Amino acid sequence: MAKYNIGGYIFNDENSAKKAAKELKTVEYVLGQMKDADEEGVLKVYKKLLKQRLFSTEVGMGFLNQLRQNLLATGDFTEDDIPPVYIIEESVSEPTTQTKPKERPASDPVLPPKSEPKATTETEAPAKEKKVKEKKVKERREKKPISESDIGIVKRLRLINRLLTVCVIALLLCVIGMFYISSTINSPTILNYKEAITDEYASWKQQLDDREKALDEREARLNEREANVSDIEGN
Repeated sequence: MAKYNIGGYIFNDENSAKKAAKELKTVEYVLGQMKDADEEGVLKVYKKLLKQRLFSTEVGMGFLNQLRQNLLATGDFTEDDIPPVYIIEESVSEPTTQTKPKERPASDPVLPPKSEPKATTETEAPAKEKKVKEKKVKERREKKPISESDIGIVKRLRLINRLLTVCVIALLLCVIGMFYISSTINSPTILNYKEAITDEYASWKQQLDDREKALDEREARLNEREANVSDIEGN
């Protein structure tokens, strides 16, 4: 008789193996969706899976039990916060879905979550620990919204700070570029203004030279007149 190994479970029935293979794909899809989820998000997915009752083979039921065990191990939830996994009567009445040698190694990690909490509630000391855990869970739930909101505000402030830094750098580059352009490019208006100043300076210099020349000529004439006058008086 052919045997089928699906997710570590051995199935003798082909129909059960196909069903288990389908559930295995569903488990892989759910794990992909929960990749970035926190504890609260995982708990919501777990409750949704229980409500939809998608799983009926050992593959799916083992996944649900393991998921519940992981949630309990976080310490954020109590037994009352996490509903127990539903029981499928059909899986008990179908002995061909698993063989005894390979059933326990795959399912052993899943069974302890149900038995351990019940054993602890029967003693007095664990009861006190349970109350302490419940208080811690309540305190964490009260603190989580505040911390998450603070984290969101910090992220927004960091984003705004980065945007402002980019804007300042861009403005600084623009100013540097303007100075560089003004120092390297010969602007027509600047050149024209320079030529106008030099032309005006040349004309002023020419006027001064002409006036200086005229003054020299007058001075020479006056000297000649004074010399003539002195000669006449001497005679």
